[in-house]
Amino acid sequence: MTIKIGILGCQSKHAEFFGSLFNVTSAFPGFSVPFIFGDDAPSRLDYVCKTAHIPHICQNTAELINLSDAVLITYRLADRHLDLAMACIQQEKPVFVDKPFTLEPAQAQALATASLGKGVPLLGGSTLCYDPQLAEINQKALSASLGMIAYRVDPKSPFGGYRFYGSHLTDLCATVFPTAAESATAYQMGEATNVLVQYPDKTVILHSHPDFEKPEITLSKGRRLLSIELDDVNCYHHGMQAFVRAIHSHRPDPVKMNHLVFSTKLLSAIVKSLETGGTIALTR
Repeated sequence: MTIKIGILGCQSKHAEFFGSLFNVTSAFPGFSVPFIFGDDAPSRLDYVCKTAHIPHICQNTAELINLSDAVLITYRLADRHLDLAMACIQQEKPVFVDKPFTLEPAQAQALATASLGKGVPLLGGSTLCYDPQLAEINQKALSASLGMIAYRVDPKSPFGGYRFYGSHLTDLCATVFPTAAESATAYQMGEATNVLVQYPDKTVILHSHPDFEKPEITLSKGRRLLSIELDDVNCYHHGMQAFVRAIHSHRPDPVKMNHLVFSTKLLSAIVKSLETGGTIALTR
């Protein structure tokens, strides 16, 4: 029996990237993407369907959710994610919500609560967070005194400014440094954005610029430095691999959901700090 996955949204290149993993390269036997609905960029629909070998264009979101066994939400604008993800959970359809996960922290918490209550797998956020290299980094981060996560961010993005690509940084921060942060302070210097995330025992710097090519994590403990470049080529495969595992498990992952909720809180605090020029207190 083939598990049928539907894709909501086609403006993002992730639609054809994800779809091609299932339909073209057959990376996950027993899974396919036969359905898509793409009202966010109708002019791209034919291209995405041709590239990712998706045979059926649905007429609305309800049709796609009803026909699918699981759903990928790839809309670029986070304000569309809550209602669609909640509809999937209510119909007990496992769902992956692409970054940025939600627009507000309360929305992320609502999805996590619904997922746990229904026992429906809910994943999402930056696929960089599913890089297997992070297992080693996570252990070493526990004793680090300073951390830095660097990647490109366009603070003028039409898809939410800093929020759109900045979610890569906050998702990684929540994954690598999952203890309670106390505050976030953001500084805009030309096209570069630096954020100081203060923890009780360490400071984590989120360093971004539109020209950065590769995501990188650096840890400092005394005089020792550990730096690792994440795989932003195979990250889509890693993310979908995690989703496939979640579908097979039939269980939500409360740890991952805590990361996504915290990331959304951190991202909202950074946006507020950029707007006000102040330090924003964080609660977990």
